[in-house]
Amino acid sequence: MAFGTLVISPLQANIPARESQFLLEYAFDQGVNFFDTAHLYQTYSFFTHIPSHKKNQMVLSSKSYQPDYKGMMEEIDYGLQQIQREYFDIFMLHEQESIYTLKGHREALRAVMDAKKQGKVRAVGISTHSVQLTKQLLLHPEFEVVHPIFNQVGHGLIHGNLEDQKENIKQLYEAGKGLFVMKPLGGGRLYKDFYPSITWVRDFPYKHSVAIGVKNKQELDVDIAIFENTYKEDMKEKLHLEEKKLFYNRSLCSLCLACTKTCQFNALQYNEKKNCIEIHYDQCVTCGYCVAHCPSLALRIL
Repeated sequence: MAFGTLVISPLQANIPARESQFLLEYAFDQGVNFFDTAHLYQTYSFFTHIPSHKKNQMVLSSKSYQPDYKGMMEEIDYGLQQIQREYFDIFMLHEQESIYTLKGHREALRAVMDAKKQGKVRAVGISTHSVQLTKQLLLHPEFEVVHPIFNQVGHGLIHGNLEDQKENIKQLYEAGKGLFVMKPLGGGRLYKDFYPSITWVRDFPYKHSVAIGVKNKQELDVDIAIFENTYKEDMKEKLHLEEKKLFYNRSLCSLCLACTKTCQFNALQYNEKKNCIEIHYDQCVTCGYCVAHCPSLALRIL
């Protein structure tokens, strides 16, 4: 199990820094040593004051959208400075959509590979929601770690289907790539069926880890119990299960349309007749990335 920090970030639950640090340390004390973050999440500061004897034993993964060499190297350095550590165990190109966006990030990839030579990064990785790109990564030995979306209903997949994604992940695993999958609950969509959804991904044999976002100690205890096969049905009573949902405030919206350009799932579309943004909830994975790109704070996940 990897602790995904997106849920506690300002993009989603917006958990205060001190409370977030407690959750990270509590997870570590319970045996979770893998933590996933990103420049976009704004969660580096949650690690800043964790004692070094714990922080240096953590496996830390991060990622960046930066497309050029200088920007990527700056964000790697910024992250290390904020976290106060000498290296990232994994650093990835964030949310690549296709072989073409990958080509457009060629210089950023070169920066991550140079950062590895300099000891700032230990493994080069890539995250993606694309089934097609996941398959094509078999032809890219420069990526040592792959972070694909994967859940039992295939929610959030683009450019392909769940059966193809299963086979792609299996082939990458057998080729020696590090595989840690994301969104086992489909970005919160499967929250009512959390137990079968998490166990389905947990028991899929061709992966090394599963990144799960939590926002409180109760959720963390349940997730750990599921991974340790100690979960009991009465543990569910401690949870306050609520659906995550993206909300839009038209009165704050400047109609810059940055959110529609950011969302690769086409969940946000401009309605010309109503002169507003419409949310297509059947396509939304509640990642919150649109929130980070909204300059007028018109979007929120609650």
